[in-house]
Parts: sequence; structure tokens; C-alpha cells
Amino acid sequence: MSGAAARMKGIRWERAVAKYYGTATTRSTRPGVHDDAADIVMANDMLVECKDHGRWQVAAWFDQVESKCGDQKPVLVLKRRQRSTAEGLVVMRVGDLWLPEL
Repeated sequence: MSGAAARMKGIRWERAVAKYYGTATTRSTRPGVHDDAADIVMANDMLVECKDHGRWQVAAWFDQVESKCGDQKPVLVLKRRQRSTAEGLVVMRVGDLWLPEL
């Protein structure tokens, strides 16, 4: 897949995730425009990076989003082939996962 086609695939995934959560992407999603912002910033202080690649590099991608965070919580959302947006995978630090007391 060419560079432009791969970027467009990633942009489509970012937009799908943002739409699923009822928010917007926070960076420029125009092809050819590079910036260092995260893809989505959620209201609950989560900084989201979306990836749609054939080969996953989870540790490197998580380091990438974590370096952008500051006080926010880094979240990596991975696209799964032939699956809906709701079936994407989420990677986050164990300490950032909030669970209500049972």
C-alpha cells in the first residue's frame, strides 16, 4: 500500500473511533499534513492514538502516545481486520484502568 493510501486508511480509522465515542479528532487529518498531536482527546483526560496497520508494534506505538501525554492517560486503539469499530482493541496502563468497587 502506498504512503498516501496508508495515511488515508489511518485517517478513516481515527474518524471512525472519534465518531463511535461522539467526539472529533484533535489533529489535522488532511493527507500530507504532519503534526505531533494525539488523534483524539477524551473528556476523561484520556489521550487516544488510533492505529490501523497490518503489523502491530504495540510497545513502540504505546511509547509514542505516552510521550505526548503529560498528565493525561495514554490509550492506544487498534483496528482489527474485518471487525467493527466497537471490536477494536484498547491498550492502556493497568494503573489507568478505573474499575468501580464491586
